[in-house]
Amino acid sequence: MPKTTTGPAAGARPNDARPAGVAVDARTAAPAPADPPEVKAQSTSPRARKAAAEKTAAAAKNPAKAGAAKGKGGKAESGRFVHRKKGPDLREDLRAFVQAQPSGWGHEDWITFLDHLRERGHDTSDPEAVGLLLERERLAAMLERVQGMGPRRVQAVVDRYETAWSAHRAGVDELATLPGMNRSLAEKVRQSLHG
Repeated sequence: MPKTTTGPAAGARPNDARPAGVAVDARTAAPAPADPPEVKAQSTSPRARKAAAEKTAAAAKNPAKAGAAKGKGGKAESGRFVHRKKGPDLREDLRAFVQAQPSGWGHEDWITFLDHLRERGHDTSDPEAVGLLLERERLAAMLERVQGMGPRRVQAVVDRYETAWSAHRAGVDELATLPGMNRSLAEKVRQSLHG
């Protein structure tokens, strides 16, 4: 354990004055590990104090992003790996339900599915929002079966119509105006939705 003294260390500049009675590591003239946080803060450079204050302010504004900032190799900015508990993926659960019910579902199926989502740890306090996500997933699954429909085109149709019922009512000319779409692809989509 390093020796500690209660004043400026040997070789320290006169401007490095510390409050009276503060323990100082004799080798580095830095506060000993047992010092209170305010003493440690005084020993850091102004630039380091400013960076720490900015990081704290950013974490207070958006706590979700604070833990997600990663650098190279999956490491966080602090140099440590960020370990987050991975919960169930809602989109995967929605897609599994859609695939299990290719011809659609009834009210009882929907209620059972909501209970299943709740048991899996998903927030089901707004069933209408969950229902809309489910309808979007159903439309995406239907569109992905159409040859030539890549992820961007599927997303364009899903963003525009949101439900299979709305997309079913769209005409070929309307579908063809969407980003990345053309008339022949719009005809294939229309046939798939009506088939």
